[in-house]
Amino acid sequence: MANIAIVYFSKCGATKALAEHIAGGIRSVLNAEPVLLEIQPKDIIEGRYTNDAIFEQLKTCDGIIFGSPTYMGGPAAQFKAFMDTSSDTYCEQDWKDKWAAGFTCGGSLNGEQEQTLFSFFVLACQHGMVWAGLNTSEHTSDKGLNRLGSNIGLTACNNHIDELVDENDAQTAQYLGLRVARLATQ
Repeated sequence: MANIAIVYFSKCGATKALAEHIAGGIRSVLNAEPVLLEIQPKDIIEGRYTNDAIFEQLKTCDGIIFGSPTYMGGPAAQFKAFMDTSSDTYCEQDWKDKWAAGFTCGGSLNGEQEQTLFSFFVLACQHGMVWAGLNTSEHTSDKGLNRLGSNIGLTACNNHIDELVDENDAQTAQYLGLRVARLATQ
């Protein structure tokens, strides 16, 4: 059984909704199971992420999908605290050769969301992980998968009405989960 972790922070619910859609995509693959791990602000003390249990869970996973809203062109501070704390994991090479991917959500169609994905990509590379971007070219219209056209990972835009995500972004999230699960179970 391949366990794929989805480690994410969500303030208003849109990023959490994407994480749940990604989990649905993972579940659709035989012998793959999602592990949803939400970054909680209470676990950040003096700017440092302190939940060691999440790092223990991540050691046993075959892949990790990182997720955060994009704030001011980068990951939320809560997720950045998690990233910084992963330096101990880096020293031990606990994530080496695991699959990695990323997703983000913002309040506009761009908002430099790819910068957040680049942060996740660099984090994955520093940990010796193998990055899985989106392998779809259906973004030639806003009706298909990957409507915002980012191949490095999933970018999404919330709808500002109920803080949920666009239906196409939700489908792309499910596809990202399916893609990483297929890679991890090969």
